Parts: sequence; C-alpha cells; structure tokens
Amino acid sequence: MQHVMSQLITKKGELLGELNFYKLKVQQLKELINSIDISINVFDPSFDIKQINPKRYSTKKHYFKHGESHIMILDTLRQSQNPLNIDEITLELMKRKGLDYENMSLFNNIQQTLRGTLKKQEKNKIIKKEKGNGNVQWTILT
Repeated sequence: MQHVMSQLITKKGELLGELNFYKLKVQQLKELINSIDISINVFDPSFDIKQINPKRYSTKKHYFKHGESHIMILDTLRQSQNPLNIDEITLELMKRKGLDYENMSLFNNIQQTLRGTLKKQEKNKIIKKEKGNGNVQWTILT
C-alpha cells in the first residue's frame, strides 16, 4: 500500500513540475507575441492584428529539402540493377543522408515520407511498382 502511495505522490510531483514548465512556456510565448504585435504596429499602425489566424503547429521534422527525396529515389533506382522495395529504398536514402537507420521510429517516419513521394512518382509515370518476392517493388521507367 505504501509503495503505491509513494509512486502516486512521485507522479503527482512530476506532473506538477511539467505543468509549471508549460505555464512558463505559455507566458514566454504570450510575451513574444505581444512584442511582435508592437513591432507590427510600429510599421503599420492601421493594421488589424486580430486578422492574423494561428497556423497549425507541427512537430514533424523535415528530413529532406523540397524535392530532395524525389531526386534521391530516382538516383537510387537508376543505380540499382534490380527493382527495390520500400525498405531497401528507405535504408539506402537514410545511409546517404547519414541518418540512424537502426532507429525504427525514425526509419518508419522516413518511410512514410518516401511512400508519398513514390505514389506521386508513380502517378506521374516516372516509376512503376511490380509484385516481386511477396511484396511491392519499384523500378524506374526508361
């Protein structure tokens, strides 16, 4: 019973600490936004600041520059003697980018990005998918 109480007390202390951290973060963001509002008013006092809508916040990291994954996939497929599956393409691109390909979470995030690129390339008739070895493999159209 005391072990459970000890864990609950510890957990509450951790959550209170996290809450205080985020309260401070919110206050800092409000101060920063207020400073930006003041700067906007310096440049254009007639500008209606209320018309600025918040943008969706995303913590997603971008591992490729605009169009980079497209080019890297095509280069990888050109250099390969055989069609490649998504795992092989992901592994090769992560190696080229110097990313930790043993980190499965990162591997899956990169792979999700590459799936979208592959679908676009297939739709634009740049590459094609084939069934091979029990899974989908990609090859470049010549």
